[in-house]
Amino acid sequence: MAKPAFIYAFDNLGPERFTELCGLLLASRYKGFLLGGVGADGGVDGELNIDYGAWQPETNSPLLNEIIKPNKLVVFQFKHKVTARVGQAQTRTQLSSLYKCQSGNKCELHRNLILKRRPNTYVLVTNVEVNSEFREKFIDTCKQENSKIENYQIIGLDELENWVTMEVELRHLYFPTIFGPPRFHLAVQLDEAFAIPSNGWKELGLPHSTRLFQVTIKNMGVAASYINSIQFSAIVDGQQKSLFIVPGDPIMELTNPKSGTPLEPGRKHTYHYPLEILQKIKQQGKDVFLYEVVVFDEIGNQYSAPISEELREFIFLGK
Repeated sequence: MAKPAFIYAFDNLGPERFTELCGLLLASRYKGFLLGGVGADGGVDGELNIDYGAWQPETNSPLLNEIIKPNKLVVFQFKHKVTARVGQAQTRTQLSSLYKCQSGNKCELHRNLILKRRPNTYVLVTNVEVNSEFREKFIDTCKQENSKIENYQIIGLDELENWVTMEVELRHLYFPTIFGPPRFHLAVQLDEAFAIPSNGWKELGLPHSTRLFQVTIKNMGVAASYINSIQFSAIVDGQQKSLFIVPGDPIMELTNPKSGTPLEPGRKHTYHYPLEILQKIKQQGKDVFLYEVVVFDEIGNQYSAPISEELREFIFLGK
């Protein structure tokens, strides 16, 4: 059965709870993210404004379809709207008006906090549904108003829905009337590994030792789960891509759990991928940035783990 769209009641959170939830979601995805920006923004100088968040990655890091370079400042601004009152289309129009200076009124991009911090990237985070047309128009408008900011992004309802689905604890904390205690909860861990020869190893002509990328999935819930698929997320030539490794490699056939094997509570499944298979991801485009592993269970839940800089070097360079 297909999952219903937009099942989380973001409208009901209100601005403060919405900002709080988004701050936790962003902090779980982007190491070093901090909620709150220090500076004057229509109030007392030096006041902490929780409508803003900031992030300066230490290494190359993904942000939707952008790759943010180390030590570049990213500023997030949060806008909560009650879309049920006027509809999504009208709400998008209201949002757009906030990013264009009119009749002497400063737009969001010319507020003191933004001007003083001079970010490399500005990100609007909103509970409004964002389609491709609005996304392009928003970015174009922002570039016209403040061309000194290099990149613009907008995180909308689709992305927030997906992230909440992956964060079981937050999902049950902020939407308790929709979901009961988590029956299904998987934790994903990524590591380096080596193949251990087994019976039939030599007959298959396999080497005595092979370097592997290991995905460990632990069942932290109270019910058995079934792994449907494992996806590798990458930014390829500026576009997000979801890549699936099709079983068939002899090492994967020997070492990985068989499809349909239940993952019982308190147990774990371990999946291995030879580096030479993952290295073929580099052939997807000229500029490939592998950043995340996403696990899907049989009922559509998603669980993810970021691929660290060290693991990326291990996969692509064998270091």
